[in-house]
Amino acid sequence: MFEEPEWTEAAPVAAGLRPVTPQPRPAATSQIKVPLEDESVDVAVFCLSLMGTNIRDFLEEANRVLKPGGLLKVAEVSSRFEDVRAFLGAVTKLGFKVISKDLTNSHFFLFDFEKTGPPRVGPKAKLSGLKLQPCLYKRR
Repeated sequence: MFEEPEWTEAAPVAAGLRPVTPQPRPAATSQIKVPLEDESVDVAVFCLSLMGTNIRDFLEEANRVLKPGGLLKVAEVSSRFEDVRAFLGAVTKLGFKVISKDLTNSHFFLFDFEKTGPPRVGPKAKLSGLKLQPCLYKRR
């Protein structure tokens, strides 16, 4: 159990501040639908954030909010990729083309994609390349 350190109880209160009223915490949810207009952003970035099992939902949402020709940048832990070509193929089917890929780093892979249009596959089509492995952390 966590105990407050002694100094927190003795900390002086700043003059003129009102007490903070506790607000209910929002429920933990996956933010699949972001509050942005269609085709309203130039760049979307996924940096170590494709951890869920619904990667496709996030990539489709990036496609929705990106302007035509917009840039999608992805940085992920290299150990999560079993088949990089299958991943790139799946992202391509979701309306992107590969601009660059950097697989030289031993820990992270970096990808840049350009939005080419809407997804070219139906919502029920299976895209096996989007199943990434859990992260492997090594003790150093």
